[in-house]
Amino acid sequence: MKKIIKSFTFWCLIIAVLEIFMHQIGQDSKSIILIGFNPLLNMIADSQGSLYTFMDSGWQVPCNTITGQISIYWYVGSVLTFLFYGVVLDGMKMLFRKLNRKKQVG
Repeated sequence: MKKIIKSFTFWCLIIAVLEIFMHQIGQDSKSIILIGFNPLLNMIADSQGSLYTFMDSGWQVPCNTITGQISIYWYVGSVLTFLFYGVVLDGMKMLFRKLNRKKQVG
């Protein structure tokens, strides 16, 4: 359990859930935190291409925002990208630990 709490993946998942909750209750009415601060989702939103069309085509979830609804795919994308960020950071942490151990032994 300690290992899970110390992992970046766990905390990134918590952040994703909290930002979705904030978006749902209207604290992120312009989707700045949900989409604007997430580099991958921000690139999709700015592209206005086929991937943007796909992200907007999902089941529309009512929320307390300016538009009043958002596609569920934006929420799924937020969780998946934050999990990706967590896995990458955990991988980097593991790599640095291995390199540090090699330096100490050699």
